[in-house]
Amino acid sequence: MNDPIQTLVILIPGNPSVPGVYEPFLNAVVSKLSQNREQVKGIVLPHLGQCNTHLRRIKTINLFDVVEEHKKNILNHLQNYQAEEVILIGHSLGGAVTLLLQDELHDAIDRFIFLCPFLGPSARNTSYLKLFKNPITRFGLKYGSYTILSNQIVANRFFIKWLGENPQNKNIIKQIKKPNYIHNFFTLVSGYFRDFHKVNLRHKVTNMDSDKSYFVFARDDFWVPPEVVQKLPNAIRYSVLDDISHDFCLVEKQFQQVAQSIHKYLEPISKMA
Repeated sequence: MNDPIQTLVILIPGNPSVPGVYEPFLNAVVSKLSQNREQVKGIVLPHLGQCNTHLRRIKTINLFDVVEEHKKNILNHLQNYQAEEVILIGHSLGGAVTLLLQDELHDAIDRFIFLCPFLGPSARNTSYLKLFKNPITRFGLKYGSYTILSNQIVANRFFIKWLGENPQNKNIIKQIKKPNYIHNFFTLVSGYFRDFHKVNLRHKVTNMDSDKSYFVFARDDFWVPPEVVQKLPNAIRYSVLDDISHDFCLVEKQFQQVAQSIHKYLEPISKMA
């Protein structure tokens, strides 16, 4: 068992999961929380089949497998650290996972924070996700990804075009080139329509615990339709930030804004403790 700490911050990333990309953002969150707390520890949890030291090929993987893996790892960290305060943060797909775990972990987690939460296919992104669902287009995308990643120059240019100039692109390329990463990612995304239909998260947000929950949204988010904000309970706290994108963690100016928003939400809580 590790030495007990005051605050444990666990972050579940988006999909694809590249934990190293989230470390600067998580460090910013920990730094701000350390202004009011002692011994703050941050941990990023990769998704099942992504960014592990030894990636194994998973024949079938779905949202529920990912949720169960995260629950197991979270419970292990809670046991190991025995923190006085535990904050669970989920970004994008991680927001969906966090929402699905809220009931089971309600008594063990002090605060649930949702950053640009992906709650399933929407009118805006359905046509894109259908490319992963269809076996033929999925095959083309999958092996097109292998082709791009096989050439460092092409890969660099592709990610600059996709994500813009940022210091994380090389790390992203390195991570997703690991054996079986692409296979596991495509297998998970191909089942999004089925999996998210089963859980109906947009209905679930209407019944969540307002006292323990906080949301941060980007103003114009391809993956999070505006109606998600409208479905939140009236008592729930949330912020809509104009100057961030869905992939805010790639740009320091943006992730510092998100870290500040989280700190602003949690600061009164630390003063009352």
